[in-house]
Amino acid sequence: MSFDIKIDGIKTFGKHGVYEFEKKEDQLFLIDLQINLNSDIAINDSINSTIDYEEYIEKVEHLVSTTSFNLIETLAQHLHSNLQSSKINHLIITVHKPNTALSKKSENISVTYGG
Repeated sequence: MSFDIKIDGIKTFGKHGVYEFEKKEDQLFLIDLQINLNSDIAINDSINSTIDYEEYIEKVEHLVSTTSFNLIETLAQHLHSNLQSSKINHLIITVHKPNTALSKKSENISVTYGG
């Protein structure tokens, strides 16, 4: 048995993109986390036996706002490597960039990275 935890639509701002104007002003990013906890984690109704959702949201906000990458693919990989823990068996990160130069032609641009 295992637990799957989803935290969808973490609203955060950062300066990621290939264009210069994208590096000058904060843009909205929405981050989804899909977390599969190791099956050997003993759930005993204690926050210590799982992950702290608030802590993960705060880490995402910090990582997105304090880094700058050309590609959201790189941002997704960076988030993945910094959010891994021994409690996690499998982690999937989706980075949504809803306000792009293609916003008139698409509703959303996103990249998913997992492992």
